Amino acid sequence: MKTILINPPQKTNYPQPPLGLAAIASILEKNNYPVEIIDANVSLSTEEEISEKVKNADIVGITAMTPQINSAIHIVKKIKKNYPHIRIIAGGPHVTILPEETLARVPEIDIIVRGEGEETIVDLYNAIENSKTLENVDGITYRENNAIKSTPGRKPIMDLDVLPFLAYHLLPMDKYKPHPPHGIKLPFIAMLTSRGCPYNCIYCSKPIFGSKFRAQSPKRTVDEIEYLNKQFGIKEIMFYDDSFTLDKKRVTQLTAEIKRRRLDVLWACETRVNLVNEEILKEMKDSGCYMMAFGLESGSQEILDDLRKGVTLEQVKDAINLTHKVGISSIGYFMMGAPKETPQTIRSTIDFAKNLQLDFAQFSITIPFPGTDLYKLYLGKGNGEMNWDDFIYASLGSANTPVFETEQLTREELAKWNSKAYKEFYLRFSYVWKRMTGMRSYNDLKMNLKGFSMFTNLIRG
Repeated sequence: MKTILINPPQKTNYPQPPLGLAAIASILEKNNYPVEIIDANVSLSTEEEISEKVKNADIVGITAMTPQINSAIHIVKKIKKNYPHIRIIAGGPHVTILPEETLARVPEIDIIVRGEGEETIVDLYNAIENSKTLENVDGITYRENNAIKSTPGRKPIMDLDVLPFLAYHLLPMDKYKPHPPHGIKLPFIAMLTSRGCPYNCIYCSKPIFGSKFRAQSPKRTVDEIEYLNKQFGIKEIMFYDDSFTLDKKRVTQLTAEIKRRRLDVLWACETRVNLVNEEILKEMKDSGCYMMAFGLESGSQEILDDLRKGVTLEQVKDAINLTHKVGISSIGYFMMGAPKETPQTIRSTIDFAKNLQLDFAQFSITIPFPGTDLYKLYLGKGNGEMNWDDFIYASLGSANTPVFETEQLTREELAKWNSKAYKEFYLRFSYVWKRMTGMRSYNDLKMNLKGFSMFTNLIRG
């Protein structure tokens, strides 16, 4: 059975590799199923062009996060109209959270794979190939005799080392672009080395990987880094793990292994402020870590507590100070528009960001993604039909993004505050001077120019 996997297009100047599709492709190849990947996010293919490319496929798999779901739906409708014999399987966060609703809304989709797909897809293909009933395939939602049925959920994969390297060779590796301020060295790629997050933030959805933290061994991770370095010339990696430093022993072993192999690779990661200390930061710096992103969310302790962040403002200050001390650049992610947000709490957030030793800050409008407690709260306020295209971390021009409105803050006011936050943070003389005097290479200059271009586009909105 020939399979073509599709990553739907999404408006972005910085496309990232579809790691989930590459993981599924590697499993299919391991089980001797021919597979291709169409990354329409970089090829800018039209629905008709995509449909033409899949005409010889037996199965089409498509993934979608919430902002991509409408694009995915348009694509599968076109494919099914032109080639009704092709079986269409959907996966990813959005359909995992809303499987029955998606199948009811989109009759062109035949099967939904919920959650982690590596084991499910093998069982599913065996059932399809041998014309067996699908009721014994855990982790799917499907159609049978005009009825929609769901099988029991599948347990998470505990030993990630058994999974093969992602099918990077099926991706257009030269097309992926790091989002400024990343991109010190090129070529660049993203990796995911762990799954699951034990924290319980109100705005976070964990439909695919759940709450149980599981990680590749340090050796397995560094084997893949070395493969990427030697096979594709990768010089910079962004680890998109939810909390990269959750297991400090693993990070210590991983950094030691990178140094032992003398790999010439820069890397960055994302984590929480309560999961770092000076010792681990020094080890990371010595192994090539040049940047860390922290989810800081707010400068108001009340808002942090309402978001169930589980950290204090003092912990934020300590983590950013330590990161600065060891020489790792830091990014702070902030959210505006929490249910109890006021102009005063937003003012606190902007001032807090400016007073931290942050190198970069990103200000976004809070989005109630499906599957989160925030989403349930949003629905509870009487909000009806959603335009899933709007469910994206808000660019400054997207005032219609579904956000909480209060007596003190409208959507339009939040957009203005968001713009104000960017201007106040980045247009300080002290900040501009630090960026200008801190450049040490041509790559630094290129990255800063990209960042400036992105900033001007943001504030123009």
